[in-house]
Amino acid sequence: MRLLTPLAAAAALAFAAPAFAQSTPPAPPAAQVVSPEEAAIEAKGQAFEAVINQMNAELEAILKDESKSAAAVTAETNAVIDRRAADINTFANEVEAFIKAEAAKPEHAAQKDEMIAGAAQTQQAIASIPDQIRAGVQQALAARAAAPARPQ
Repeated sequence: MRLLTPLAAAAALAFAAPAFAQSTPPAPPAAQVVSPEEAAIEAKGQAFEAVINQMNAELEAILKDESKSAAAVTAETNAVIDRRAADINTFANEVEAFIKAEAAKPEHAAQKDEMIAGAAQTQQAIASIPDQIRAGVQQALAARAAAPARPQ
């Protein structure tokens, strides 16, 4: 079971916010110039994705072990999530700062307010990932409890 479906939406929102705020279509890929700030946030996004993928693998391993009680699974998954919470919050704040910096550029003056609002929404979406995962774990445990027992 993939617990990080909300992550995909949050990440898409995070990287789409600057793009949806642009009123002109982007240049063709060959002519597109990436600013150092944009390259830095893309690198941070890739590092964040690796952290999330590792966390997801750990969580899935815990959830697959049906010999563990619901309390044990909850405790272990919370420990994994807690270890990654600082990384998640850091990335959320970095994305927000990046979008706000982009909004402050003169070429984005017409979209500034929309971009700033999007920055706050993006930060909140990413920062809410731990709570979304915790809810997903509880849903998985409830489904496991409701499932008929497997014959041995």
